[in-house]
Amino acid sequence: MIAVVAAAVAALVLGLSGGSSRPQRPFTPVVAAPPPLAPVAPVAPQAVNLTLPPGQGVVVAEVLRPTAMRASPGGRVLARLGTHTGFGSPEYLWVVRSAPAWLGVVSPLVGNGRLGWIPQSATELGRVKWQLKVSLSARSLTVLMGGRVVRRYTVSIGAPQSPTPTGRFAVTDRLRTADPGGPYGCCILALSAVTPHVVQGWDGGDRIAIHTTPDTSTIGEAVSHGCVRVPAADGRWLLMHLPLATPTVISS
Repeated sequence: MIAVVAAAVAALVLGLSGGSSRPQRPFTPVVAAPPPLAPVAPVAPQAVNLTLPPGQGVVVAEVLRPTAMRASPGGRVLARLGTHTGFGSPEYLWVVRSAPAWLGVVSPLVGNGRLGWIPQSATELGRVKWQLKVSLSARSLTVLMGGRVVRRYTVSIGAPQSPTPTGRFAVTDRLRTADPGGPYGCCILALSAVTPHVVQGWDGGDRIAIHTTPDTSTIGEAVSHGCVRVPAADGRWLLMHLPLATPTVISS
């Protein structure tokens, strides 16, 4: 399902502002992991209510064809949504609300704290049982599966001048870098979160990620441009276990 797509990269690593930038360094979506969700038949667009997929976990939508993302069900168009992200991963979205024939989803195309609306008929629905919780005050990352804690890590967070945004986000891409010794280490979980600030001298765009760092002395500190940093071993585990659209809640 997840095709290996070598993308060249547009600003450093996460310069994927609103899905419009193109990579300038090679990043490869990861394929050696369980499928992001168990597919079920798409719901007909005339359905009165969303028919939830069976099982547990949050509802996730795979985008099967290009469509418009709107400000409200049937409302004004905010952006055009394709079947793949700018890094080449299949487009999976966390569904947090629904209306007749419409899905309210978390997406970087609409920014932090807002929902975009897409037609059910353009998607296939499934569920994801994983969840990430980041506490900025505790500088910790907790991994849950089916509501049970399976991992807890100490992390670096944004510096005071470039704080890590809070809110509910989702994993958009699972990326392996071409330079494990570089500033982003080996592994990146790109998030739907965007920075609310501009950082002088930093050309990483406005996207936030959970990524590895070769400088382990920074772990536990507030030093990043807004991203959440983990050691390489932790990042490799996250990359190989967490599916696309994993809900990620960042709290103060």
